[in-house]
Amino acid sequence: MIFKKRLNNNAVIAEDEKGHEKILVGCGLGFQKKEGSEVEEQKIEKIFSLEDAGQREQLKELLQEIPVEHVKLADDVLSYARVHVNSKISTNVIIPLCDHIYMAVERKKQGIDVKNVLLWDIRRYYPAEYDAGLYALRCVKERFHVKLEEDEAGFIALHIVNAQMNLKQKTVHEITTVMQEIETIVRMTCKIRLDAESVYYHRFITHLKFFAERMFSGKTYEDQEVAALAEVIRAQYQEAYQCGRKIAGFIGDKYHYTLSEEEILYLSIHIARIVSVSRKPRA
Repeated sequence: MIFKKRLNNNAVIAEDEKGHEKILVGCGLGFQKKEGSEVEEQKIEKIFSLEDAGQREQLKELLQEIPVEHVKLADDVLSYARVHVNSKISTNVIIPLCDHIYMAVERKKQGIDVKNVLLWDIRRYYPAEYDAGLYALRCVKERFHVKLEEDEAGFIALHIVNAQMNLKQKTVHEITTVMQEIETIVRMTCKIRLDAESVYYHRFITHLKFFAERMFSGKTYEDQEVAALAEVIRAQYQEAYQCGRKIAGFIGDKYHYTLSEEEILYLSIHIARIVSVSRKPRA
């Protein structure tokens, strides 16, 4: 690795043998280094290789403004999430994670706590991501001796959700709101209490995530093979189908998005399953 530029004493920009730019982090890496000299590999603790040039520039700016320990912590949270949530989470999440954790710690030092109005829904809809958020809070307490509130675990979870969906943070909030609205319609229309531990409930929530993502991306779902089953579904799952139509009307009125008949049918199948499980007598 050849040294190109110092960001601070513990972070530098370097080039590998193929001429690819890397951001290196390690204690004393940038201390008294000259351009063109070789980086001491034994001091390298983290290597960041972001393909997007804009993302690289943002990370460079962050490293010049905040302590490198926060970058290391954010990277550890990303590694944890890749093991426990999704191995394909985008590396780009390191930037919003790092920025958020740093600001949360600074706010806490000033006695400022920010409430997360979606916390209950985040716990319910994104349990694995929320667990990664709690891991981040444990790391903050251990390394910085700052105890953040669980609200921050929810905010961190949303960054991880966003990294999987590759959407803007605002849209992730909107997706969560839509999921909450649809679940409420199902509960009120079918007069049931949903079993959040049921495998069918988790499948239903997963379906809603992808549906809401398509909706805010302006995409529609069409499957010609479902058309042959349409009459069967309408007849066999009448209550669930009517609930699906009600959801379609709500989504059309509020979000100006038209559900295809295929989307309504698939939604009806999921609704029928969770209604069936919720109405079974419990042992």
